[in-house]
Amino acid sequence: MFFAIITLSIFFFVSGIYLSNSKTNDTVDFLSSTYDSQKEPLIQYLSNTQEVNSTNSQSFFKKIDENGTYLTKTIQTNNNEYVSLAIKGNQYYLYFIDEEGNIRKEMFIESGQVSINDFVFFNNTFTLVGQKNGKPYILNISDMGEMNWSLVINFQGALNSIKNTSGSYIVGGWVIANGNSQAYISEINLTGKKIWENMYGRDREEKIVDLVIDNNRIIASGTSNSNPEKQNDLLILEYSREGILIFSDEYGYTTFHENPNSITQDNEGNIYIGGYITTLNEQEWKGFIMKISKDLEQKDTIEVEYFETLSIKSLSRVEEVKVYNNQIYLLGACIDNWPDYDLFLRIINPNGVLIEQKIYGTNDQEIIYSFEILPAGEILGTGQVKDSNNQIYPLIIKTDSSYSIPQKEKP
Repeated sequence: MFFAIITLSIFFFVSGIYLSNSKTNDTVDFLSSTYDSQKEPLIQYLSNTQEVNSTNSQSFFKKIDENGTYLTKTIQTNNNEYVSLAIKGNQYYLYFIDEEGNIRKEMFIESGQVSINDFVFFNNTFTLVGQKNGKPYILNISDMGEMNWSLVINFQGALNSIKNTSGSYIVGGWVIANGNSQAYISEINLTGKKIWENMYGRDREEKIVDLVIDNNRIIASGTSNSNPEKQNDLLILEYSREGILIFSDEYGYTTFHENPNSITQDNEGNIYIGGYITTLNEQEWKGFIMKISKDLEQKDTIEVEYFETLSIKSLSRVEEVKVYNNQIYLLGACIDNWPDYDLFLRIINPNGVLIEQKIYGTNDQEIIYSFEILPAGEILGTGQVKDSNNQIYPLIIKTDSSYSIPQKEKP
């Protein structure tokens, strides 16, 4: 008996030494999750700690093993938590991500004849916008995934953007009215009641893609093809906080389509818009960044301070623009050899002067859709990877504070 006790003691002592010296891999590039997303309809926690390995490295480039899924809009909710909209076929989820790129929780939103384009986190709730059964759709849920309210706007159309004020939401998109597609904007209170709405249309198609709000006005960017050439021009609309249209104009070249993706403004009210232009046959495309005068209502037309077409590889497009510490950050996708998509980060000052540019990628096709800037200056981005078999997986990247991702940077 005494010998057995001694033997067991030695076994547990040696096992403890082995376990205490075991570590997870801090440089994992390919993460694996094997749960069945259909079995838990609302919230799923990734409980198997061996499936998602944490990392203490300052940067990473993670391909998540969830075939058929990709990540679009990403926002910050708490100091160290980020939430990304995940799309799996016709199913929509929110993924809760930490600064190490680990998916800590998944929240099922909705599926079926629905699309979700944007969302905000405000007052401990998520409010999402898109389209349901062909009509503009707004959904508000708690931070635990319980539905509080929803609103379907009684037009054919969709909502592309949402921003919150201190006590309401501003949503923008398009509706079909009088036989044409018209730019649509509305203010919704915190219980889902419409406060006001406004539609702007001409003879063809006008749409709002994104918008920004300050204390006195709402500025929306979008597209219009109500011109003799019937091509997409960049549309700028300014509204009072009460929803009254006070400025409208278009900007574009006769030989290109202009397609804005993102609008933002700095602390002085200057407006920056990023997107891409395409040739009329849409075979070539280039990213652009433009800055326009902050005093729109005092002008008859858009006063453009600069419009720069980006020379980042052969093809490029800007997906999102942000202002941080008086610098403008552009993140998007670029291509030299089709279809090898890579990611790019470009940082400029308010006058458009280049500060930094990086290109990241592998032999797969990577596309970035959204990003946040972390407190220490790192970039956390979300998107997708398409491999050589045309299978799509979620992508989460993080740079260090000097915007580097070792082994993933390209010239």
